[in-house]
Amino acid sequence: MFKFLIENFKRTNDCIILATPMVLFFIALQWYIESNQYSLSSISSYVFFYITLWVFISGCFAGWFYMVKKTLQFSKKTFLFDTDRLTALSKLFSCLIKGIGKFFLPILVVVASCFAFNIIKMILLFFAYTDKLKDQYYLISVISIFVVYVIGYFFIFWIPEIVYTYKNPFISLLKAVKKAFIIFPKMVIPYIFICSIMSIIDFLLVNSQTYPFLYFFLLLSAYYFVLYSVLLVFGYYEKNFVEEN
Repeated sequence: MFKFLIENFKRTNDCIILATPMVLFFIALQWYIESNQYSLSSISSYVFFYITLWVFISGCFAGWFYMVKKTLQFSKKTFLFDTDRLTALSKLFSCLIKGIGKFFLPILVVVASCFAFNIIKMILLFFAYTDKLKDQYYLISVISIFVVYVIGYFFIFWIPEIVYTYKNPFISLLKAVKKAFIIFPKMVIPYIFICSIMSIIDFLLVNSQTYPFLYFFLLLSAYYFVLYSVLLVFGYYEKNFVEEN
């Protein structure tokens, strides 16, 4: 278990090419949100904004997660010549387009589910902050984060299930939840490790915005650890559920 966590750092370094489209995606996403947040003045503009956001995120995720799968397969191959390796490496970027074609609709469902989950969470938190509990803001926030992490665990294999099995997203969800239960004893420590590190990085990012160099370093660390976490989940899925050909 701990060996797999350590080995995943090497896997992340071997698959660092995945960081390029990921960073570009986050930059484009941030630009879109910031350039439109002050121009939303009507219901139709809000609808257009969120539909565009939904489609954009789904398309990027569909291409990138398929690229993650192919990059993991690429990292396991041995090449006799550097030219062969470079040729195969350059072909990985074509997986972005292929992934959109293969998985856009299933990932559309996943992203919509995430939106719905966050809306429900915000509504519940709104009603939780009553007059009696307004002084317990931090306690409620910590509890809500803990609950989200617990629920999130059972969806952790949803995207790998879609990418590796090409099945309907709803069937994939049921199978992913089942697999999350099966692998719980093996996966619980890596999952706690991921959640803990991401919470720490998120906390430091929020409180370091007045220190540009520290903020930049933490931002790079966040990008790296997001990639590390995705590869860890995909790696565990491959190791435990993908049949060897």
